Amino acid sequence: MTTSTGINRVLLCALNAKYIHSSLSIRYLSAYIQSSKVGLPVTIKEFTINESIQSIMAEIYRLQPDVLGLSCYIWNIKIILEICADFKRVSPQTIIILGGPEVSYDAEQVLIDNACIDIIVRGEGEQSLQELLMALHEGHTLDKVKGISYRIEEEIHRNPERDLIANLDEVPFPYLDNLDELMDRIVYYESSRGCPFRCSYCLSSTTKSIRYLSIDRVKSDLALMLRHNVREIKFVDRTFNCDEHRAREIMNFIIEHRTNVKIHFEIDASLLSEAMLDFMRQVPPDLFNLEIGVQSTFKPALEAVRRNFDWEKLSGNIKRLKSFRNFHLHLDLIAGLPGEGYEDFTQSFNMVYALEPDVLQLGFLKLLKGSDLRKESDRYDYVFQFNPPYQVLSTNCMKYEEILSLSFIEDILGKYYNSGSMRKTVAYIVKEIYAGKAIGFYEDFVAYWQFNSLFGIGHKKEVLYQYLQEFIIKNYPSHSEISHELLKYDYLCFNHRHGLPEGLISNNPSNCNDIINKFTRDENFVIQYLSEMSMKSPREIRKYLRVEYFHVDPRTLVKVRTAIPIMFIYRPVTKVDAKVIYLAG
Repeated sequence: MTTSTGINRVLLCALNAKYIHSSLSIRYLSAYIQSSKVGLPVTIKEFTINESIQSIMAEIYRLQPDVLGLSCYIWNIKIILEICADFKRVSPQTIIILGGPEVSYDAEQVLIDNACIDIIVRGEGEQSLQELLMALHEGHTLDKVKGISYRIEEEIHRNPERDLIANLDEVPFPYLDNLDELMDRIVYYESSRGCPFRCSYCLSSTTKSIRYLSIDRVKSDLALMLRHNVREIKFVDRTFNCDEHRAREIMNFIIEHRTNVKIHFEIDASLLSEAMLDFMRQVPPDLFNLEIGVQSTFKPALEAVRRNFDWEKLSGNIKRLKSFRNFHLHLDLIAGLPGEGYEDFTQSFNMVYALEPDVLQLGFLKLLKGSDLRKESDRYDYVFQFNPPYQVLSTNCMKYEEILSLSFIEDILGKYYNSGSMRKTVAYIVKEIYAGKAIGFYEDFVAYWQFNSLFGIGHKKEVLYQYLQEFIIKNYPSHSEISHELLKYDYLCFNHRHGLPEGLISNNPSNCNDIINKFTRDENFVIQYLSEMSMKSPREIRKYLRVEYFHVDPRTLVKVRTAIPIMFIYRPVTKVDAKVIYLAG
C-alpha cells in the first residue's frame, strides 16, 4: 500500500451477530472523525453475519469507498477476512483498514496472513483513525500515526502505542443523527471505559485504568435517547456500579425521565451497600435489567483468574434484589475456569440456580487474544478452538466429554428455563423430585433427549411441553398428574392457541364457552380486568380470553377435588404473557 491523496469516500462497516444489535464502535469512529478537522464525509453501514458474502460485497461495491474500515470481533472475523480477500480483487485501489479486539493483539500476524489488509488500528481507535485518514487524505507518510500497524509493499510496520483518551467527553455522542433508524434495535452505550477489576480471562484487564464520561454528558446523552423511545439501552460499562454514587445518580435520572425504554446494566452485586439496596428497592418495576457475572462459586478457580468476592454477601444481595420484584435478573456462569472440574462446576450451577434468576447464562470460557489467561494457557493444559471464538475444549480438570455434556445442558437450560415458558413446571420438578439439585434434572433430561435423538434438529414450541411430560411419565409417574396440570398452566400463560399440545388434556366442562361469554358481557368485569378492551364488542373481547379448569392449584401445587377455573387474558397485540385470574368455581 502507498499513501495517496484525494480520498473522498470513507465507509465504516459492522457485521453484527443479529439484526437487533447495533454497532457502537463504528458510530463512535464516525462521530469523532466528522467532528475533527479532517473534513471527510463518513458513511456507516451495518450488516449481519447471517447475510451472504455476495450481498454484503455488492452493497459495499455500490458505495465505491476509497477507504473501507471494518470492526472485528470473534463473531465476525472469519466472514470479514473472506469479504476483504474478495473485495480487494475487484477493487484493488480501495484501502482496507481493520480494527477491534480480534485484530489488535496480533496485528502484524494478521497483516502477514492477509495480503488484502492494508492497515490495522490497534486498541482505542478514535484518535488513531482520525489521524490516519488525515495522513492518507493529505498524502503524508504513516510513520507518525500512533497505534497502527500497516504494510508498505512487502514490509510490515508497527508504530508506537497510543495513549488512551484522557477526557472521554472529547468523544462526541455517537447517535446524534441516527437514533431514528434504531427504534426497533438495542442501542449500546458506555458511560465509562475500563474496569476496576483484573479478571484474567477478560480483555478489560489489559487496560490499567477506568475513565468516565462526565455525569452531565451522560445525562445529556440519556435524555436524547430516552426522548427517542428506543427499544433498549444497553450499557456496556464493565462494572456499572463500581462508583456507587455515580451509578445511583444515573439511575435516578433515568427514573425521572423514564419512557418505555428498557435499561440494561452489568453490575457487581457484592459491591451493593445498604443505602444502594434501599434505593433499588424503590425503583419502578420493569425498567432495569441487571446482569451479574457470578462465573463460579469455586474459590480456587476464582483466585486463579484474579476474581474474588464474598459468596455470602453476593448471594444475599442477589436474593434481596429478587425479593424487590422490580428487576429482571440475568446471572452468568463460566465453565472451564482454571482448576474447576465437572463436579466443582455442578456445585456452582446448583448454588446459582437456587437464586432463581430470570435468566441463567451457562457460558464457556473463551481464551481471547490478548487476555492474560490465554498467555497462561499451557499452565492449565488448555485445549481450545483454533479459530474464533477460541472456546475451551478441555482442561487439566475437565475432559472434553464433560464440556460437551455441559453444552447439552446449556441447550436444555435455554429451552426450558431461560425461555420462561415452563418456569412453574421446571421449578416443581427441581424442588419436589430432585430436592433442589437442579443439575441432576438437567443431566437426566439431557439423557432423555439423547436417547430419543432430539438434539440437532428443529422442534416446534408445542412439542417441548410434550417431551417434558413424557420424561416425567416414564421416570416419575407418581408426579405426572401435577406436572401435567402445571405444564398446561405454563403453556396457557404464554401461548394463545385454540387447542393444547399433544399429551396435554383439557378438563373443561361442556359449558365453558358460555362461562366466557358471560364475563365478556359483564361490564364491571370488563372495566376491572379488561379496561383496554372496554370499547370492543363482547365478540371481539372473547378472542383474547380463555378459561381452563385445573385439578391442581398452580398456586399451592396441591391436588383439588373440584376443578379450579382459571381465566387467561392475553394482550391484544402479542397475544402472549397472559394475565391470570382465578374464578369462583
